Amino acid sequence: MTVDLRALQALPATSAGSATAATAAATLTPAMELALSSNFASVARWRDDFIALVEAHADEPGRVELAFAARDGSLVNRWVRPEAGSDASVLLAMPLPTDDGAAAHAFVAAIDWAPAYQRYQDAVHAASEPFAAGQGDVGPAGELALLDVRRAGVFAAASSMLPDATWRDPASVVDWAGELPAGRKVIVYCVYGHEVGRVTALRLRACGVDARFLDGGIDAWQRAGLRTVPKEGAS
Repeated sequence: MTVDLRALQALPATSAGSATAATAAATLTPAMELALSSNFASVARWRDDFIALVEAHADEPGRVELAFAARDGSLVNRWVRPEAGSDASVLLAMPLPTDDGAAAHAFVAAIDWAPAYQRYQDAVHAASEPFAAGQGDVGPAGELALLDVRRAGVFAAASSMLPDATWRDPASVVDWAGELPAGRKVIVYCVYGHEVGRVTALRLRACGVDARFLDGGIDAWQRAGLRTVPKEGAS
């Protein structure tokens, strides 16, 4: 699938003037903010990395992209040449060359994150669909590791979780992936089985873990009338 690059240009025709990167960050959905933070340590670090890449190639034809790498569920900033095709993994792109040193800052400050987030969702869903687990796949604790990977704030506000589940922070997958029992299958779940759980499964698989995500998340589990436990009483 190809993408019209004109649809990826986030810089509007009017001047970004007094806009700041903080303004752009404020429009991020929690899931998009989590994605940027877990891949670049913070939204600010993503911004700095993106701008530095633009500045490094400012005089060269091409573009700088924020793209989703399906092979490991990660987000990457990359410079690509003009002849390189664009695909559905590209969330946003800034055309080069540019003769304005402030152009990259203005571009980032003016990003409309809503369409970029939609492209992120679409790319994540396409890459992760083969690794969906159904409710019937959630077996006894000894057979698999069941991980609750709801965002930290969502988990803190929740009152229940799946039996035998352990919460792990989806923002730091690479930090705890190596702590999982070797050779044991893993099912992760988030609230709805959207990009948080899906990306966590993809990133775990890239670390060599046999991981899948629970289709529909804990929301579908509860709507099916399946058992949950109070958060304080769970593993």
